[in-house]
Amino acid sequence: MSRRSYDWRYSVISHLLSPRDNPSHYRLAAGGLALTGLLMLPFAGYLRRQLGMIAPRVALVCSGSFLAGIVALICACFVVPQHTHDVLRIRRLHELLGRSAAGFLALAMIGGCWCAWKGRCKSRGASRLFWIWSALTLLPLAGIFCSEALLILTRLEPTRMQPVHAALRHSIFWHLGFWEWTGAVAVFAFLCAAVFLLPAQASVKS
Repeated sequence: MSRRSYDWRYSVISHLLSPRDNPSHYRLAAGGLALTGLLMLPFAGYLRRQLGMIAPRVALVCSGSFLAGIVALICACFVVPQHTHDVLRIRRLHELLGRSAAGFLALAMIGGCWCAWKGRCKSRGASRLFWIWSALTLLPLAGIFCSEALLILTRLEPTRMQPVHAALRHSIFWHLGFWEWTGAVAVFAFLCAAVFLLPAQASVKS
């Protein structure tokens, strides 16, 4: 439905929310993403209750970060991606909200991994949960970190990094859009693993 050809491997999610890039249906995309955030809200309390039996303080940080990430995600849906004028005296407020949402959700996932690590000796479900959550959390974070680090290096040292830039600029791993969608799938799978594995963990703990 987008006016321009949209390839999730190379295009960021914000292009779907932009009136400039998706003038006919950007409201549909923004509404869908906001609804997704609203439907994710109950998981903040769910994670706090389930993980709180293992590490109450970390579980509180995990649920709080998850809640903050969802709120930032919903707010990003109502701030149009643009760079022409400031919004609340911030030039790139949409990007700030989007990055904040990603950062808070990543922190929540790391906290969940820590809780699963602490409970792994008491339950087989917690052990499986730890390895699943770790893979879903650390692999995308490592990919984003390496991609951003290479991008910064190519800007700081354009001459030395020219061969690297030439080799990777057409690769999907070079583009933020790929990592955004990968992170979205990782969050979805993270929550699915919580639903299927945490109840068994809770019953063993009780």
